Amino acid sequence: MDSTNLMLYFLVVLVTCITPGAGVLYTLQNAVMYGKSRVFCSPTGVALGNLIMSIIAATGLGAVITSSPKLFAGLQIAGCLLMIYFGYKSWVAPPLSLSQRIESFKDPSPSKARFKIFSSAALLQLTNPMLIIFLLSLMPQFVSHTSSYALQLTVLISIFVVTCWLVHIIYSYSAAYAAGRWMNEKFSKIVNRTGAVLFWLISASVLVKLYAV
Repeated sequence: MDSTNLMLYFLVVLVTCITPGAGVLYTLQNAVMYGKSRVFCSPTGVALGNLIMSIIAATGLGAVITSSPKLFAGLQIAGCLLMIYFGYKSWVAPPLSLSQRIESFKDPSPSKARFKIFSSAALLQLTNPMLIIFLLSLMPQFVSHTSSYALQLTVLISIFVVTCWLVHIIYSYSAAYAAGRWMNEKFSKIVNRTGAVLFWLISASVLVKLYAV
């Protein structure tokens, strides 16, 4: 792999990670709701999900999933149901003022709360069918038949996972900082309801594409 191809791959990955999707939305929501104390939870969960899905795609299991209509449809439906659930949780979440959010940091079980955010973010990526399609369509374009397949895939996967993690960290810190300055019950309610609608719209778009085929 030459440096030009790696740079091109990095730019494609960067644009993809910056583009708002379900993972970015979940990261932003958690940053607004919980502040700087948990900014790493969602990005790290997303990174783990990306890593697992990248390995699945690299080992060929992704091709099996996408070549089996029923299996792939099941994955799509599971992802939609998860996003519908996240949307519901966001819609019914009570609006928080800054003082209430600070009080919520005094969670008697902070490690459990962080793990919940982390695991939910990872699950969101693991049930994202578009991620498999993206990886299967992108990575083969940058693999050379004259070099070690395992080494090349390790480099490509590492670039993808680390880039997405860093982008999500930036999103998370930015959202937490903004919420820290403007957080009140009205702002919190707007964020919660907007997040819920966006989750439902993403889910609906996937279902429309699924049943349009």
